[in-house]
Amino acid sequence: MKTDSQATHNTCKRALVINDLCGFGHTSLMAFIPILYRLGIRVCAFPAAVLSVNTDYPDPHWVDMSPHLPDFARHWQEVGLDFEAICSGFLSSPDQVLLVGEAIDLLRGKDSLVLVDPVLGDGGSLYGCYGPEMVESMRELVRRADLITPNFTEAALLAGEAADARADEGVILDWCRRISLSGPRHIVLTSVPGSRPGMLEVQYYCASRDNLVRYPYIRSGGIHPGAGDCFTALLMAGMVNGFSIESSVRASVEIMTLAIEAGIPSNADPREGIDLERMLQWDLASHYQP
Repeated sequence: MKTDSQATHNTCKRALVINDLCGFGHTSLMAFIPILYRLGIRVCAFPAAVLSVNTDYPDPHWVDMSPHLPDFARHWQEVGLDFEAICSGFLSSPDQVLLVGEAIDLLRGKDSLVLVDPVLGDGGSLYGCYGPEMVESMRELVRRADLITPNFTEAALLAGEAADARADEGVILDWCRRISLSGPRHIVLTSVPGSRPGMLEVQYYCASRDNLVRYPYIRSGGIHPGAGDCFTALLMAGMVNGFSIESSVRASVEIMTLAIEAGIPSNADPREGIDLERMLQWDLASHYQP
């Protein structure tokens, strides 16, 4: 007979998150871990790289953890960990992307959600730490994904276009079709230029319906490090908790809009990221609707 504690243990939800870990700043794993726990999901974390601070600060000290990923993945398999979801974010090199793909193949279950945030660039440019080979490697990784969350620049790169490409809704739909043919049936695009001045959009593409669902929001000024990580964590949490992608996207947009509008403490540096302490006190679960 199972005790109550055993029953609870056997029915808990787990997510494996592969992302960088910054010693300071509300980005990557420092954002994912508290958000997922706040929404009832246990986290198994692999720090793809350990940084002293997030990359909005100059010259962070950086330790690449790639050599350790295969041993971590094998040990997780040996101890019997299973995951409702596996998510990858910032990765440091094409070699590391390959290792992450192998870890996903080893650890994904029959019903595991695989989410890839294909971090490559932003604002019409490939990040300076990457070259064209990183784009090719990321295209291979997204083949394994059920869902990907590129920003507008990353969607262009994955579709084989220039990082600074311009696109209307028809062109974006074509990009999504091309990307989806390689594997991911669901694409959530962020930071898409809106149809009205001062607006941006999140757009959701579902391959089976072959359409885009648009979620507009007001463009905010300034920098918001980690906002994309928070958005992806909220999106994945909704899906792991049984909500539809549409509901999870809508909730994530609502929460992040409120978090950015709330601002940061007067004595905080904007490079630290959003006011995560305040956001975690909100009733996040109430934003998700069936």
